[in-house]
Amino acid sequence: MMRPSFLPSVKSVSSPLFRPIALGLYLLFFTAGVVGALVLPTFSLFLAKEIGVRPLLVGLAFAGIALASIGYNHWLGHWSDKLADRRPLVIMCCLLGTLACAIFALSRNYWLVAFTAVFLLSLSMVSFSQIMAYSLDYAEAEIPTERIPLFNAIMRAQIAFAWVAGPPAGFLLATYFGFDVSYGIAALLYVLVAIASVKLLPRLPQKNKPVNVAGERVALPLLSPSIKQSLWLCAIAFSILWGVNNAYLISLPIHLKDNLHLDAYWMGWVMGTTAALEVPFMLLAGHYASRFRLISLVRCAGIAALLLYIGIYFANELWHLFVLQIFNAIFIGVLAGLGVSVIQDLMPGRSGGASALYTNTTHIGNLLSSLMVGLVADYYGYHQVFLVNILLVFVAIWVFGKVKTSRELAQSSGSCSD
Repeated sequence: MMRPSFLPSVKSVSSPLFRPIALGLYLLFFTAGVVGALVLPTFSLFLAKEIGVRPLLVGLAFAGIALASIGYNHWLGHWSDKLADRRPLVIMCCLLGTLACAIFALSRNYWLVAFTAVFLLSLSMVSFSQIMAYSLDYAEAEIPTERIPLFNAIMRAQIAFAWVAGPPAGFLLATYFGFDVSYGIAALLYVLVAIASVKLLPRLPQKNKPVNVAGERVALPLLSPSIKQSLWLCAIAFSILWGVNNAYLISLPIHLKDNLHLDAYWMGWVMGTTAALEVPFMLLAGHYASRFRLISLVRCAGIAALLLYIGIYFANELWHLFVLQIFNAIFIGVLAGLGVSVIQDLMPGRSGGASALYTNTTHIGNLLSSLMVGLVADYYGYHQVFLVNILLVFVAIWVFGKVKTSRELAQSSGSCSD
């Protein structure tokens, strides 16, 4: 039986974490992260200051993006598991992202911008989850099980690297050259990601799916009720944590400008500082994932988030914000580094579904937090958003305490059967 064509070229490389395919994935995810880092942090400022709409309309646009992204990721994520090749789907999503950013660069009509963000930008974000799904396929085929969390952490670290430079560049471009230049560059980067997905990533071999005695493919077994319960709890807790992070990203630029009377471009430097600090925590989380329960490490991320938002609520100097980014780095580093591993542990063999579920927790969180920010900021101001964040993080930490891993569920079912 002949080995797939891409394997001989990488066999000489000892670790699958650093084979050409893995390196291509890291570079592609980094480039995709730069696009997101240019567009998303500045979008609330773009709507509030450039177009001049009230906070409720800012929240409405973000809620629309999140709601559309949930639907796109759910249906396309599960459908993509049936595809022989994910790359055409990545290319299509990136081209739609190019069109969306071009419209942002040229238009200052709120409803056209909001419509574009909801129906085009949100669809372009499926490219992120599909690149992640490709990486999960590669991990399941080529990487030892105990090293998969580290591989996933390295993948997510590329987003952190991208956010070291992306937000400062985005805010500086918007401040000194205008949003048309900033979003125009983002449109070009989307094209680069589309081209790179073909040039850097080979077509992976088909998974060896189980067959019956007649040679027919057998569907994957249904998830047990106990696994579904843990998945639901994970979805709730992850959604809350990503939601408070999104509320922070929406509110802090305007809080800096209106309440602390600081230039908005400082938000870019604050975000860049977080991204630089969170990389070591991502890699450490991946390294220690084989020694500690994943859920326990994620709960530690929740505690860091709690300390962050308490500090942000009382901070009144710029240097306070920079110091507090150490907690933000632990929060996002551990959450982003291990989150998909928690879902993958409960859904083996379902890369597209696992990636879609995990990605959708960010969109569900974004949806709820966008509505929350719109309502709270409209009536009480952006400063009070951080107080609501504190309360929500308490809930997420409690929910994670109820989640059981696949190993714990297997041991529990085994003891019951005895």
